[in-house]
Amino acid sequence: MLRDLSYKGVYKSDFDNILEDFYFPTLSVANRYDRAVGFFSASTISYAAQALSVFVKNGGQIRLILGAFSDREDLEAVKQGYREKEISEKIGSELLSMVSHVSDELFQNRFETLSWLVAHGRLEVKIALRERGMYHDKVGVISDEAKDRVVFAGSANESTHALLPTHNYESINVFKSWMPEHQEFFDPHVESFDRLWKNESPSTAVLDIPTAVRDKLISVSRSLDYTPDPEIEAEIAARIQARTGTAVSTVSNKPREPATINGQPFKMRDHQIAALEAWKAKGDFQGTFDLATGAGKTITAIHAIVKLSEVIDGLICVIAAPYQNLADQWVDILSTFNIYPVKCYVSRANWEEKLRNTVHELTMGSRSFAAIVVVNRTLKSPEFQECLNKIKGNRLLWIGDECHHHTSKAYEGFLPIHARYRIGLSATPEHYLDEERNERLNEFYGDIVYSYTLKQAITDKVLTPYVYYPHLVELTQDEAEEFVELSEQIGRIMARKSAQKASEMSPQLTGLLMRRARLIGSAANKIPMLQAVLTGDKPTQHTLFYCGDGTVETDETEESSEESIRQSKRQVEAVSAMLHSMGWDVSRFTSRESRKDRDNIMENFRLGMIDAMVAIRCLDEGIDVPACSTAYILASSRDPRQFVQRRGRILRRSPGKEQALIHDFVVVLPSDFETDSHYAKRLIKSELGRVAEFSSLSENRSDAYETLAPVLRAYDLEHLI
Repeated sequence: MLRDLSYKGVYKSDFDNILEDFYFPTLSVANRYDRAVGFFSASTISYAAQALSVFVKNGGQIRLILGAFSDREDLEAVKQGYREKEISEKIGSELLSMVSHVSDELFQNRFETLSWLVAHGRLEVKIALRERGMYHDKVGVISDEAKDRVVFAGSANESTHALLPTHNYESINVFKSWMPEHQEFFDPHVESFDRLWKNESPSTAVLDIPTAVRDKLISVSRSLDYTPDPEIEAEIAARIQARTGTAVSTVSNKPREPATINGQPFKMRDHQIAALEAWKAKGDFQGTFDLATGAGKTITAIHAIVKLSEVIDGLICVIAAPYQNLADQWVDILSTFNIYPVKCYVSRANWEEKLRNTVHELTMGSRSFAAIVVVNRTLKSPEFQECLNKIKGNRLLWIGDECHHHTSKAYEGFLPIHARYRIGLSATPEHYLDEERNERLNEFYGDIVYSYTLKQAITDKVLTPYVYYPHLVELTQDEAEEFVELSEQIGRIMARKSAQKASEMSPQLTGLLMRRARLIGSAANKIPMLQAVLTGDKPTQHTLFYCGDGTVETDETEESSEESIRQSKRQVEAVSAMLHSMGWDVSRFTSRESRKDRDNIMENFRLGMIDAMVAIRCLDEGIDVPACSTAYILASSRDPRQFVQRRGRILRRSPGKEQALIHDFVVVLPSDFETDSHYAKRLIKSELGRVAEFSSLSENRSDAYETLAPVLRAYDLEHLI
């Protein structure tokens, strides 16, 4: 019972673990919980839902009031019984927009708990409207079967940043009903909540939970494949706190599998287990996993680390990633498995001594396990190679993330041929033109021992279904003429060098191919087409815009003049400017931004503080934002590796995310352009490789065909879609 517990008069999150010390123990003995928070946002919902998972386990009823700001006219209309449905729908839409794109693990767990409680009749929710600027109590009333009550009141961060443990702050005062001296503090809060719930509070109008919000919560509950549990919530909270605390472990003890991951109970999927079984049976612990982007390659490999560490004393695992953002993701996920690797990137001074000591301790037998994460650039350094070569091969597990990078001749002599255990990870391991690179992949990593396609992943609900809309974009007359001229030059060189392999292309041919690709990628009419597609739609959070690296001609009007001036801009800048003019909050994410700026942009994007990122190639590999669900592809190479990776970025599963959306801008020659038709046919055929791949697995395949039908019929290419 409540009076059997001990309470402090005041809890402050900078000194107390309020979740563990107050919420969990108090709610675990409660049978009723009344809760009101200031205004709805992702952070306040997470704040209000702390420890509600105990009600899933123990039973009991909850009443939750979320505050909402309103204009005076709307407030008066609701109080007088007018426009209630209209205003409720408006508020419901705003609330869903706020919460549907949050990728925070703890928020997702708590939102799923709220969903379960609503669906099972344990939780009632109401919205309290008040005029902007008015204060609203943040209060909780906890009751038990003995009719005792504990009231707490206080404050917490109510902003997007409050989702981050490093920004979160909470302070509460606690009052007990069985303490007579607390009555004057206790009673006003209880009475205030009751007035609110009954819609009897002055200057406030209370609505039932909007239908759209209730439907969303029930939909999320039905999609759950587990039952929310307080132990899961506690572990997630503790892990986040440890991850953001000042003391971070740098030494791995024995790896172990977590109870939860991404807010849900940890469980290996069937295809992940099958991949590891094939790695053992077919490849004798060597081989490549060809798993669709988003299908869990990282977790599959880490599961192998955990299992090998159980049977190999002194195991050392080296994970090589192409970029620092991917390396950082590995470090983050590894910590979930109690693995804290030596991070071999950024400054050599930060890692060289740690690496030497780690290898020495393993060699001497004073450590039973270690892990190293290295970026490809550091991998080739003499200092890293010296340490790598000292590791005994029969204890070395080598994992190559995006292993297709290692097929370049630049890595010859740098990969550890003495490593007994090897895993190559890639959604696109084989090069579509270069057989020599494919041979080098097989020579080091071994055969592709297991494949798991995008179609399988969507069917198994590992990835999200998607809809696909291609948009035809005609080259301008000048662009068409340049395209034909470049194609003729390329054709003549290819005819002379037809016997050469792709890997032996001359610098002249490479340069011409790049110019033609840049011309197609940065076609001037793509920006007006994008503007037309976006017109009438509100900005959408977690949206990606992929641009070309070429320039486009734009009309700029100077402030001091009415004249429109023709200027040349990078496409990424022109698209960013256009989006800003349409009310989008966007950031560019290219190689020109500093590493620190890109980290900040990525965090703002993940939290929904900006609507979109406009990128060239920096997002082709590595971004992991499951809530991301929309992409506009203004430029794409012919290499399937690029567009397969880009599609995978937006198909990752996320609570409440039911469908992803891809807009693709497909370039064709002008319909009235007079030239030998085979150039137009070659252009559309080169674009159709991507279109056919995207449309084949989309939910609306027929729409893609209808859009392209006129061009397909004109060039007798209907059989390609």
